[in-house]
Amino acid sequence: MIKPRPVRLVIVLILGVVLMQGCAAMAKIPVVRDLPFVPKAEEETQAAPPSLGVKMIAVLPVDIRAGSSDAAKMIRDKLVQELYFKGYPKIPFELVDAALADLRKRDGSTPGTMVQPQVIGGMLGADAVMVTTLLEANTTYRYVYAPVNVKALFELRSVKTGNTIWRYESQATDRDYGVTKNSLELGSTKIFEDVVFAAVKQAVDKLPDGPAITGAK
Repeated sequence: MIKPRPVRLVIVLILGVVLMQGCAAMAKIPVVRDLPFVPKAEEETQAAPPSLGVKMIAVLPVDIRAGSSDAAKMIRDKLVQELYFKGYPKIPFELVDAALADLRKRDGSTPGTMVQPQVIGGMLGADAVMVTTLLEANTTYRYVYAPVNVKALFELRSVKTGNTIWRYESQATDRDYGVTKNSLELGSTKIFEDVVFAAVKQAVDKLPDGPAITGAK
């Protein structure tokens, strides 16, 4: 007959061996501090666009290839606002339009005629002019929905050389749903301005920051 005390001793020895094997296995597992650091995708910073050496931009009236004058006005208004938020000083429309009118009066050109960036930029003291072309701005009415589409081309032209130094074509879409055409027209009118603004912001976000942000003098 085995005595109780030796049995307890055997159990203790077995538990000790199991515990030692478990500690050895755990020692082979790397702790968090030993693991290499892998940055998250959202933490990876994107390289900033290269500087264009532009401190002041004159926004010319929008050239309409397709769409309406209302859409063109929305684009120009939003463009000046977004450029200001991007760090570029505002040049009032009145100054730009007055300079254009004076220039066309002197050379006999008609509205819509492309002016030389060197000339208009020199009159306004700008480093570049923004030439915008409205390529598409429409609402298509389907059975129960109405897609809204806006496409525009933005070109920044140097006052020194007249060459295009930055170019971006943006497109934004959205859609409204309704049972009747009247409800679709009402809803699409409300979202049309948002789509125009989205197309402008998409382009300006690709433009390098202005002097108010970079601190350039």
